[in-house]
Amino acid sequence: MRTIFLSSALVALVGATATAQQPDTTARRDSIARADSIARADSIRLVRELERIRGEARPPQQIGGMAPTPATQPTNPSLNPNISVIGDIVVDASPDGSTLESARRFDVREIELALGANVDPYFRGDFILGISDEEGLAIEEGYLTTTSLPWRLQVRAGRFHAPFGKQNTTHRAELHTIEYPHVIQRLLGAEGGKGTGLAVSKIFSPFGFYQELQLTAIERFPEGAHEHEGEEEHAFEGEPLAPPNKTLRGLGYTARFRNYWDIDESTNLEISFSGGTGRIAEPFGCESVLVPGELEPCPGPDGETALLARQSLIGADATFRWRPLQQGLYRSLILQAEVMRQHNDEPALPSGLPGSAAYLGPTEETTGLYVFGRWQLTRRLFLGGRYDWVGAAAEAERDLSAVSGYLQFFPSEFSKMVLGYENLRPDVGDRVNRLLLQMTLAIGPHRPHPF
Repeated sequence: MRTIFLSSALVALVGATATAQQPDTTARRDSIARADSIARADSIRLVRELERIRGEARPPQQIGGMAPTPATQPTNPSLNPNISVIGDIVVDASPDGSTLESARRFDVREIELALGANVDPYFRGDFILGISDEEGLAIEEGYLTTTSLPWRLQVRAGRFHAPFGKQNTTHRAELHTIEYPHVIQRLLGAEGGKGTGLAVSKIFSPFGFYQELQLTAIERFPEGAHEHEGEEEHAFEGEPLAPPNKTLRGLGYTARFRNYWDIDESTNLEISFSGGTGRIAEPFGCESVLVPGELEPCPGPDGETALLARQSLIGADATFRWRPLQQGLYRSLILQAEVMRQHNDEPALPSGLPGSAAYLGPTEETTGLYVFGRWQLTRRLFLGGRYDWVGAAAEAERDLSAVSGYLQFFPSEFSKMVLGYENLRPDVGDRVNRLLLQMTLAIGPHRPHPF
């Protein structure tokens, strides 16, 4: 083993010397490749070390005094899916009590179990299960993706994060921050907006830069926001005369148009525009006879206590990235901004209701945005900050605003630690100071970090 190690080191030294003698232009041309090779080598060394430790912890047994037999591999290892586990652990040290959804100081926010593999030459399958104390076992994502359609088309069928905006397509544990921006939490859901249905995408470059068009038809849009807000906004939930998906126009539809430019060898820019619309059930009520001033369900002529209201959302996002060729492992910069605006239609109430009847769904338009930046300090240390703003809703006292800072540390690509502080001024109530520590661990093959 030592001989192999010394030989490999000698070859690497000779190769480095030869490379140093090449012209500077060649060094610049190959710098990205060298940076990627170093990163891959670092990851491979970690994996090999884990395999060595595992092998030493479980030495092979001898049988009848004979030498141990080598471990046998499956007859067809390609049939075994990639299995990974991602743990998201959060500690809340906020001075005025826990600000987490679970109200705990120490919380395993979620564990994701992911299985993925190529099914055949035509499909790939990915299934992600989320496990938490609040939700139990739930399907986070589960979809099939085509791999060999003509005209560079790709179709995805199942449940997935809706391709709306930039950060919504990233899982919460893999964000550059600890939680989604407040505009995403408000308009799409605390865990991002998801959808179950079909998605079609195509990449093309008619103007010399890359563009991608993503179209989806899903069961409901926005799915996560409706579930998250329903318990807080309404004292009761009504039943519509017919489900939203009775007709095709009642489904949710989204579209995203991405544009990507390589400005030079170190910088690139991405700009995209998104739109989505769907019909959701919103209740209506009448003034209570027993408690004046309060509303209670009052069925319409056909027994319905809710109406189907159309909700539409538009957005735009921009991401600027800089990573110098000579210092790609140690210096980088990300600047990102996103704005969303939600429009809510107010349907007409059924005829025959009392004069005190009122529609209880949202009717105002809501606008929100965030601006995020992250600077790389060292190879494994990053410093980031974000500003959030969401316009006041009808019952709000003021606009929501927040300023937050983050210190990220990556011991390796399999682990991440984030220390975050947020000064939040909610639309209702007093200002809140939050101090959070997030630890994320990945076991097994895992998704790449957000780009």
